[in-house]
Amino acid sequence: MIKKMIILIIMGLTLSSCQLFTEAIKDNIHRYEMEQETKERHKKNGGGAISVDKYKEGVEATIKDILKRPINKRIQFEEAVLLIPENTELNKKVGNIVDMKTGYGIPIYIINDGEHCSQLAFTKRVNGKYYKISYLENNIEISKIAQKIIKENGFTKGCK
Repeated sequence: MIKKMIILIIMGLTLSSCQLFTEAIKDNIHRYEMEQETKERHKKNGGGAISVDKYKEGVEATIKDILKRPINKRIQFEEAVLLIPENTELNKKVGNIVDMKTGYGIPIYIINDGEHCSQLAFTKRVNGKYYKISYLENNIEISKIAQKIIKENGFTKGCK
């Protein structure tokens, strides 16, 4: 009788711990996805390239060059048609702007926020979806480029 009770208790503990294993696996998968995204952002064509020592000087020179260019390149980003600086493109994996001459990414991102709208962000509504522009605000040159893109594309602060 005691053996049966001990076996039942052990079986109960084993079965109840399955959810813990499932949660641990889900957590590890999420952590791995976040690490992959961080790696993508810190590649040469990612928006985080400016924080990588071996790319920093090149990215800063590229930013100064892009600042002189007109905002006249038309791109299709999902349902939205947007204007970005000449000789640049959008990094499809991360969503940041990349210089086509040098291959360096700059920290200006265009993101589809779906139906969600942030009052704090610059947004543009197209077919019921909000597109948001996000950039490194503490860098004056990046801010100037972003403000030119915002103005040319009709992005507004908040949800209008």
